[in-house]
Amino acid sequence: MAYTLNFPATVAVARDLPVGSPLTAWISTPYVTNYWTCNQSDGWYTGTDFEAAGIIPNSQTSYTRVYDGLAFPVYTTNVPGVGMALGGYIYTDGLRRGPFGFNGLGAQRNKINTAANNGGQLVASLVKIGNITPGTVTGQLAQAFSWESATRTEPPGNLNPAAGVVNFYMTPVVITVLTCQTPDVTVDMGTQTPADFPGVGAPSNKSRSFNLSFNNCPAGGADASDPQSLSGLIHSVQYRIDPVSPDRMVPGYSNVVALDSGTSQASGIGIQLYDSTGAVVPMATLRPLGGFDGTKASSYSVSMKANYFRTGAISPGTGNVTMYMTVQYE
Repeated sequence: MAYTLNFPATVAVARDLPVGSPLTAWISTPYVTNYWTCNQSDGWYTGTDFEAAGIIPNSQTSYTRVYDGLAFPVYTTNVPGVGMALGGYIYTDGLRRGPFGFNGLGAQRNKINTAANNGGQLVASLVKIGNITPGTVTGQLAQAFSWESATRTEPPGNLNPAAGVVNFYMTPVVITVLTCQTPDVTVDMGTQTPADFPGVGAPSNKSRSFNLSFNNCPAGGADASDPQSLSGLIHSVQYRIDPVSPDRMVPGYSNVVALDSGTSQASGIGIQLYDSTGAVVPMATLRPLGGFDGTKASSYSVSMKANYFRTGAISPGTGNVTMYMTVQYE
């Protein structure tokens, strides 16, 4: 006997979604009252016991997800950073019991010299438990066993696989990480002469315009059946620009980056960036991506300018600068 939990086919996760956050709504199997019918005698106890199987290890993580007031334990899956909360209900001879955390899904009832139906229901949800590597969560999740004992000893133990094992599987879930595409930018600063520089401590009078592109930013939103599952929504995008290392900032000047030492022959100049208003763009400082809307798939562009900036006596040659852009998603 086997049951399948029908998860969404894809889940897109914002990169900076906090660990412990749910990625899906709760998914459950049908509530079944008769996995087994046990003929009890001589005071034996019977019931249903659920055990982790397949892609779910027996050991649980430190994370939980609350279901109907109870914290279900979360286990790792076959995709790094993605966990699964597991729990459910037990049916024993006319009584529905639970919810129980997965580590407590065993119950029993004693009725002498009569047939007792035992069944249950499995409930699961995906949870972020670390940095996610895109992949597909798929496979077997659990097994249910007929629990039979002459004493009221809680499971595990006293399982009877010969009575038949109930297997639980899941539909595959493709996990992706929400990001925008940010292509590299090369700015041709052109040919400039000492006459283009008013003096030490000032930028050149020849600026070069360029754009930072945030392409194909995906749309997303919470699972309508579970407002807590915000996995598919980027709420905001911020970006920052840094030199290749902190020591590449020119001392004594505001946000001027020194020329690359390996590929530049010129001296006495650096590079300074400006936004569309003409204000200096501070290095190593997060700036919001204006107009971003996480509910719509769209592309964005940020207009900027670059200027050589005179820092001392100028000598001729190439003047190259390398900077990195870091994007933060929330």
